Formats: sequence, C-alpha cells, structure tokens
Amino acid sequence: MGFSELIEWYVTAELLAIRLEAGRSQRWLGDAIRKHENTISYWERGQRLPDVGNVAHICKKLGAEKERAEFLEHVTEQLHLGPGLVSDLNKRNIFIIEGGERTYGVITKWDPLLIPALLQTEAYHMKQLAEPREGAALKIKHWKRKERRIAVFFGRNDFPRGKFLVPAFAIENLDRLTTDERSAQLQRLCEVAHLPNNEVRVVAEPHEALHAFEIFQPDGRTGAGPAFVYVESIDQSRHIVEPEKLALYDQVLDVLWKGAIPIGRYLDG
Repeated sequence: MGFSELIEWYVTAELLAIRLEAGRSQRWLGDAIRKHENTISYWERGQRLPDVGNVAHICKKLGAEKERAEFLEHVTEQLHLGPGLVSDLNKRNIFIIEGGERTYGVITKWDPLLIPALLQTEAYHMKQLAEPREGAALKIKHWKRKERRIAVFFGRNDFPRGKFLVPAFAIENLDRLTTDERSAQLQRLCEVAHLPNNEVRVVAEPHEALHAFEIFQPDGRTGAGPAFVYVESIDQSRHIVEPEKLALYDQVLDVLWKGAIPIGRYLDG
C-alpha cells in the first residue's frame, strides 16, 4: 500500500463532496466545464484522474473556498508527478482529515495535550488553544471550520464509530474557562460518550504516547479510502499508510485504550 491510493481516494471524495455541497448535478457541472457528464462520473468514481487544470476549473465553477481548492490542486499535482504526498503546515492537510471524517467508518483521535477537536466547545477553542500568529480573526475562522466538521461528523446517517481519547491533563487544566464554560465542556464530553457508536475515555499520566495521532479505518464504508494514520507535529505533517507502521499505531492505541477510563466514571471520581 502506497500513498497513491490515499491520494486517489482523497481526490475522488473531494470532487464529489464539493459538487454535492454546491447542490449541482453531474450534468450541470459537465455543461459548466464543457465535459460530458460521464466524464464527471468517471472522476468522482475514481475511474479516471482529472488534470490540475480541470480540478481548478471545477473548484471555480462550484465556488470552492480558495484554500480548499489550492490544496486539492496540490494533491492532484502530487498524484500526477510523484509517488508520495509532500506537505507541510502551509498545505492544509485538514482537508484530508475532513474527508476522512465524512466517509470513514472508525475514527480514533488522540492528543496528549488537548481535548480532541470534535469534542471541543467554542469557549474551549477560543480560550484554551494558543493564539495564532495571525491574530484572533484567524482563530474565529478556524472555529467556524471546526464547527462545520463537528456538525458533519455527528450528523452522518451511517453512524461512524468515534473513539476519542482525552488526556487527564486537558480536563484538569481548564483554568482559562469560567465555571459555566468548564461545566459545558465536560457536559459535551459526556454527551458524545452517550451517542451511538461513540466512546470517550480519559488517559491518565503516566503514558508513553507523547505525539498526537488520528487513525482512520474504512470499516467497509462506501466512499472511504485505505486505512491511514495522520500525524502532525510543529514543523510537518504526514500520512502513514504502510501496514507495518499502521500495526505499530494499533499497538499504541490498544495500550492506551485498555488503560483509559470512561469519561463518566472518571468525572465521578
């Protein structure tokens, strides 16, 4: 298994998602970019690969946001030119994460310092997270994107399984929140834990999982790609697809999960 399968899945899934979000048919899009609707269908099913020019044209006609369009074009270019996806924090891999959250069947989230993004309240995002260098306006923009991700993930009709690991440190260190905001964040964790197919567990110190990672497993879901792990550090981000490396993350997850405490029991003391 190489990176190309993951990239091919992303291009296919993103082209379909952008069109559906715009509320347009394959025929409408074909007419708009002067292609037969069958060609659009081939692209969206992964039977053919559009070139970068066609991807840019599609994004423009469907009104895709600038950063999203640029990243899709970047990924398409990588697929045409090389065997791997090379990206950094300037190439917003968040779009691949969003694609996985829309389509994969089992999704595991772990961060040794923070409550997972899909479980955060607005107050947590705005007060507990570090201020971006670009200022508060960008932080608000990031929350709006996160809010959409939350709505999409928990609004799916096929009920993905969410496995959320929360470090005890993040729960105990809510000092920037008011009493009501802290209560709302803890309530949010409990609410997610009671949703179908979702589990929230707390990882106490000490633990050996010092780096954040997210595991995406297709679980036989239509539209999902190959299993992968997404890892993001300060200076780079990467996608892991090699079976032997995926197995290592599965082992780390197994240790964390078995030693973790369900959120309700943890809060009850």
